[in-house]
Amino acid sequence: MRLRIPLTIALVLALASSCKEKDPGPQPFPMPKVPTMMTSGPDIQNYLVTHYWQPFFAEDRVYSKDTSLIGGVTRDAFQAAFTNYATMLMTADVQKGLEAQKYLMAEAEKMEAAYPDGKVWESVLSISDLMLYDPQSIIRNEEMYIPVEEAKVSSKFTTDEEKADAEALLSRLKLNRLGTPAADFGFTQLNGRQMRLYDIKADIIVLLFSNPGCENCKAVIDQLRAMEGLEGLIAAGKLAIVNVYPDADLDEWRSYAPIYPKNWYNGYNGALDVAGGLYNLRAIPSLYVLDEAKNVVFKDVDPVILVNYLNSALAAR
Repeated sequence: MRLRIPLTIALVLALASSCKEKDPGPQPFPMPKVPTMMTSGPDIQNYLVTHYWQPFFAEDRVYSKDTSLIGGVTRDAFQAAFTNYATMLMTADVQKGLEAQKYLMAEAEKMEAAYPDGKVWESVLSISDLMLYDPQSIIRNEEMYIPVEEAKVSSKFTTDEEKADAEALLSRLKLNRLGTPAADFGFTQLNGRQMRLYDIKADIIVLLFSNPGCENCKAVIDQLRAMEGLEGLIAAGKLAIVNVYPDADLDEWRSYAPIYPKNWYNGYNGALDVAGGLYNLRAIPSLYVLDEAKNVVFKDVDPVILVNYLNSALAAR
């Protein structure tokens, strides 16, 4: 006897089978398309940063709901795309970068609400921590990490404890923000002369917070000393390097100080107010770049990024 399946059930089964067959599976990360009339390098970079996440969060995008993927993209592909984006944030217009970050966090939260099994929100938080805030990341960027912590404070996906932690961290992240005047402080040089950061006049000021005996600090010092043309900039008053010890063991500092270049400003922060709240020193060495007006150009920048920046400055002079 032939078993007859009701027409409605057959249709449902057929549709379910059809939907399953049409699952697109893993897809490439969808990149924005730059308008053909745009030719300026900085304009293209700012455009890409501003529009980077729009194709990924587009409402009409069809993507796999496989929970091993992030919005239809493999974790490796998502991390590679985020690395590319975070690298562009380093030199993009600061305000455009902040806008892009706020968009990313808002859209990630919306996607999490619509598809909680996709864990897009958690993935964005995790990779942001890794790329933008981890002291070991070459593209760490405290300024662009601020919108991440701000999103945590307002999100329904974070606990009260996580919100409190984010608020505490935000107060430190907002010290010496990009484009704002760096906090002034005093320091004492090896000869006993007392100075303040704002006493120093130069087009570019490299601010290095270091400790005696720190191998990574010595590596940075050696990198800077080896740069061709750097001595000429210092001699001409175009560049100043301010190397400050922010701790209290002065005997150790004095015994180590002779290795520091004599044409740098080398001193210790006797008031201990640098590490005490003026600067967010998460790791040593910590490098800042200031312009002539003492505005922050780079904050806690990786030495590789610093050297590239100084080489560009040297080439332009």
